[in-house]
Amino acid sequence: MGVNLRHFLLSALVIPGSLPVTTATAFSANATTACQSISSTGTETLTLQADALNPQWIDAQSHYWSAANADLYPACAVFPTSAEEVSQIVSILQNSTGVTFAVKSGGHNPNVGFSSVDGGVLISMSNLSSTVLSQDQTTADIGPGARWAEVAEALDPSGNSTGVTFAVKSGGHNPNVGFSSVDGGVLISMSNLSSTVLSQDQTTADIGPGASHPETPLLTPAEIWGGIRSYAATEAAAILNATQNFTENYYKDPKAAVIVTGEIAIDSLLEIFVVFFFYDGPSPPDDVFAEFNAIPSLTDGTKVRSYYDLINSDDSTNLYGLRYLIRGTTLPNLPDTTGKELYNYHYNEWKNYVMTEGILLPGFIFSLAFQPMPYIIPGQSVAAGGNALGMNPAEGDRMWMEYDISWLTALGDDSAHSMAMNITATIDEYVKTTYAGIPNTHYRSGDLEVEEYNPIFLNDAMYDQMTLQSYENDGYAKLKAIQQRVDPTGFFPSRTGGFKFT
Repeated sequence: MGVNLRHFLLSALVIPGSLPVTTATAFSANATTACQSISSTGTETLTLQADALNPQWIDAQSHYWSAANADLYPACAVFPTSAEEVSQIVSILQNSTGVTFAVKSGGHNPNVGFSSVDGGVLISMSNLSSTVLSQDQTTADIGPGARWAEVAEALDPSGNSTGVTFAVKSGGHNPNVGFSSVDGGVLISMSNLSSTVLSQDQTTADIGPGASHPETPLLTPAEIWGGIRSYAATEAAAILNATQNFTENYYKDPKAAVIVTGEIAIDSLLEIFVVFFFYDGPSPPDDVFAEFNAIPSLTDGTKVRSYYDLINSDDSTNLYGLRYLIRGTTLPNLPDTTGKELYNYHYNEWKNYVMTEGILLPGFIFSLAFQPMPYIIPGQSVAAGGNALGMNPAEGDRMWMEYDISWLTALGDDSAHSMAMNITATIDEYVKTTYAGIPNTHYRSGDLEVEEYNPIFLNDAMYDQMTLQSYENDGYAKLKAIQQRVDPTGFFPSRTGGFKFT
């Protein structure tokens, strides 16, 4: 996801604290019975009627990155402490006609109803968040409710911090848990499938569900370099040109990575760029970020640090209490001046649109993030056995775009939703028309009309997007076959929110 620097833009904004709602809410008889049945098994079960002032209930029901999810009230929130308890809960739900449910780990996904539920059962993973390193320090058991900052903090003293800083997390940041029957099926045995297994020489690790790569490098504390730099908007062209060039030349040093984000706050008309830098080592070679280094920055937080310090510093920039939407699309990283022209056009058109349409929307903040997806990443995945997204390295370099909108109250919901949809529809149409037939960098083969614009990155997808269906080369078909085999009755997709196999 793009770098979240809303504390830069909203440092003077006071968000009123929310008090727990204690008005009576009617839930279905089946939902009430399901909650009572779960409670009778010994699993901690809290309800609005009995526990409205309980801090644990308040956290489960209302503590989401996007406050819109707190508009929903579950019939109960349950807090399993083992895979066995999760299995018991799911079994009870299978026998509870029509009772919906959601799984909440970190509560990061902004799509309402994906990790929140109205009138159903909320399964909170907060009691399954430990990170336990084995006595011989060869494996780590990471719970599905863990967040990467907690994992890194637990592993740093042993010198075994994982090397996936912004990968899909095993629970704390992962919006996928509970999306479909496949995710739900994994959930039941998550604690048995979430270990991090070190290789004999302790240089790589095999990580269970929640990781993007089958093998993850292990580093000792303070062995990486990274952080955030902020830039004035007047440097937009230089930053975007550097982003295109960096993506095209990513293969020269795969230890380096950037996420480039532009942000605009409507109230102050403040426009700023922030760039997240990462290098898998203590000292990046001079030429890796040379083009970025030549651009004068407003602030510079890059330094040699531990994984925990890097992750924790980024996590601290999250601002709770606002409503958020994220929408994603995929663009081709076109060669040289053509690619630079595309990125500059897109940024300027996005800027003009949000400033024109958003001028009557006080409290709105808009951002777009350029997230390089060079061909060498799916190349590594294919070499290790393939990837569920169906990505093929022969299809060249892509740019995963992320668009964030945040605002204060439900009065802005409709405007935010329509603007997010318009932003992606406009750029998709423009690129496909203007640059039809122009291959992206490092393209060797594939259908240009399909591969340059797919897949949609699941972490950045909005509720209405067909992200699973965007998976290429039979990726979607393979996942759908697994879903139907694991859950032939469609229990999970019919009872939970999220993206569906159609």
